[in-house]
Amino acid sequence: MEEYQIWTLFNSARIGNSLSIIATILLIWLGLRTAMQTRTPTSGEEPNIIAKVLSTGFCALIVFFTYNVWTFASASGPITARALSDLKASGVEISSAAQGYIEYVGTTEPTGISVPGMVFLIIVLIMMLGQIWLPKQSD
Repeated sequence: MEEYQIWTLFNSARIGNSLSIIATILLIWLGLRTAMQTRTPTSGEEPNIIAKVLSTGFCALIVFFTYNVWTFASASGPITARALSDLKASGVEISSAAQGYIEYVGTTEPTGISVPGMVFLIIVLIMMLGQIWLPKQSD
């Protein structure tokens, strides 16, 4: 494989990752909206336990799915760095941009999402569950 092919595959993966991340943003919005509708149904009555449990499961699955998508998306950098490192190790001369990219990424092993990403997902889940399960404040 040539360096150009590695860069092409990396940039193609970024397109898919971007679309996946946009999907997770929409899903998080949908989860927050679902939590809010569970808390205050349009009928005005109190939500029943079945609605709360189903909404909890739906919101938890959204956060889990988002974690998986973000983990997958974060892997393309180290995988590309590994491919470039392997290319260099095979004796092929790589560009200074490729060498700089390997140094910038700093690892050739996927590490998962960052700590701020994890904190964000935990906060989103707490917000969703709070909307579903915490009692409404009386006026």
